[in-house]
Amino acid sequence: MHLEKAENGELVITMPEAEAADTLATLKKRADDLDDCEDLTEALENAGVQVPEPDGHIRHEYMPPAD
Repeated sequence: MHLEKAENGELVITMPEAEAADTLATLKKRADDLDDCEDLTEALENAGVQVPEPDGHIRHEYMPPAD
């Protein structure tokens, strides 16, 4: 995330699309816990950011040490 401009109580930031998508997903998931996040959520959606598709089943395996 990069702060481009901050004046008159407004911020202009730039960030990679993947980071913006993760931010939007977090804002939607935690909306009840966060105060006043509706404006940022709406701004991201209006900018065309979409929530990333959830990954399929993530497989975790344990591999013991080789020694």
